[in-house]
Amino acid sequence: MRRAESAGAKASRSRAAWTLAVAVAGCVLHYWAWMLVGPLGPPLGNRYGLDQETWALLGIAPLVVGVLLRIPAGVLTDRFGARIMLPAVSTGSALAVLGLAVVDGLPALIVVACAIGVAGGAMPVGAAAVVRAVRPGRRGMALSVFAAGMCLAATAGVAARTLVHIDRERGVLVLAGALLAYGVLAAAVLRDGPAPKLHPPVAWSVATALLRRPVTRYLAVWYGVSSGGLVSLDLYLPGYLHRTYGVGETHALIGAAVGIGIGAAAGPFGGWLCRHRAPTAVLGTCFTALAGLLVILAFDPPLAWVTAPVLAGVAVALGTAYGSVLALIGRTAPPAQVGTIAGVIGAIGSAVGLFPTLLLTVVHDIDGSYTIGLVLLASTAIVGAASLRARRVWIGAAVAFPAPTALVLGPGSQAATTVVSLAGSQIRAYLGDVTAVLAALATRHELVIVYADPDPSGGTRLGFPLVAGLRQHLPAHKVLAVTAETPPHPHETAAIAEMIDAGTIPIILVACTDPTPTAVLLAAAVHADQVLHLTPDRIEGLIPHQRHPVTGFAAIDGAR
Repeated sequence: MRRAESAGAKASRSRAAWTLAVAVAGCVLHYWAWMLVGPLGPPLGNRYGLDQETWALLGIAPLVVGVLLRIPAGVLTDRFGARIMLPAVSTGSALAVLGLAVVDGLPALIVVACAIGVAGGAMPVGAAAVVRAVRPGRRGMALSVFAAGMCLAATAGVAARTLVHIDRERGVLVLAGALLAYGVLAAAVLRDGPAPKLHPPVAWSVATALLRRPVTRYLAVWYGVSSGGLVSLDLYLPGYLHRTYGVGETHALIGAAVGIGIGAAAGPFGGWLCRHRAPTAVLGTCFTALAGLLVILAFDPPLAWVTAPVLAGVAVALGTAYGSVLALIGRTAPPAQVGTIAGVIGAIGSAVGLFPTLLLTVVHDIDGSYTIGLVLLASTAIVGAASLRARRVWIGAAVAFPAPTALVLGPGSQAATTVVSLAGSQIRAYLGDVTAVLAALATRHELVIVYADPDPSGGTRLGFPLVAGLRQHLPAHKVLAVTAETPPHPHETAAIAEMIDAGTIPIILVACTDPTPTAVLLAAAVHADQVLHLTPDRIEGLIPHQRHPVTGFAAIDGAR
């Protein structure tokens, strides 16, 4: 039996590793195709007599189309699976790239440029493939590695510019052939994990509901700031080095590639940090460091001794933030909906991510320098960091997607009155994940939450954000936080019982280190069916290991 389990676990790890490798390779190829029109702008402009503004708009067309396609690509991935969607996106991208080699006439060129935007839809498809292949507890880290692959894809974009300048037709044919071969490889290697197939009306309603959730807004903005910064390194750093320091074009491109590579290496570090620190603290630190580094760059310091190390620091801050955001999506998004979630966040975030490049471009055109633009970007970063620091616990409670009830309780579970015990010292860094689990439980159970913290001020500080997070997940429920003695006084238990009868979700704040004795006593007093003790050992798994009436406990885990 153990040998069979070991063989099964080894096969699962092997499948996850292959899926991650295939997804990262696909990210590189599709980003290469997505950014292909921009480097071809000058030769295409000369061929068709286009002015600079027209071919610049032509280069933006595939970017806009790709951003718009991310949501439908994610929805269709949840419907049909990555094994079908990734080869489909790859084949469509290959045909569009081939069109560049045979296109004749400006109208056809516009159509082909827009069609190349299909390659931008690969991001949510690849993310869904990775999350469904990796077991709970490692999904966040796996998606941060996927984020590193997306940064390496930007490096491939730099290589694409060099290749098409050397031999345009051969470069286009090589890329199209690689995309077709990749589609065959993805169809052969990928195996979607078990996930319920959502019918189209349900899938689109999920996407619409996501747009209204605070977690979507937070993650989309963070995704936009971090990925937009990395894209700015790709698109803007070569010109910045050339205009400010007189660096040659080739060396400027190499410098951009090195910077993006450093950002890629920092992505998994961001995922690791999110397993050991509160995600809001990690992102706040990244944005604070980014603001300071941008202020230094605004004064045009010496290239070798100051600018180069500072640019490396900017890449580390952006890469760490980007890896943290992808890790948050990986560890909190339900596998059945991760395509839609990644598509929505990727689309909104990519639109937000255009802000740094546009701001630098506009300010440079007006002022002729980068100082004002960099200071404005630094100010934006410091405002974001200050907001995260001031409301880090409140935001942390909201940054998680609702977990499907069946994953939390197990299939076929019955509704019951449940007392959940939480230790503040254990869940402090995973408040958003725990809030999502509690919200899923509350959809099927009469829920009582006992939150323990030996420091009463700490209990209040985290207890009330837990209330706010649950209210955001459960707008139709009434959620109240109350303090109680240890053990609870009879009049306190009577008041809690009345809250339960009224349909309220009470959060009981107790000043102690172990909430279990209080939860068991309270469960007996209100005639609860079971007690669940949530810990961050496998927060992503959301599967109770053992559950018995009144005295059973569930370990929910994923942090290690």
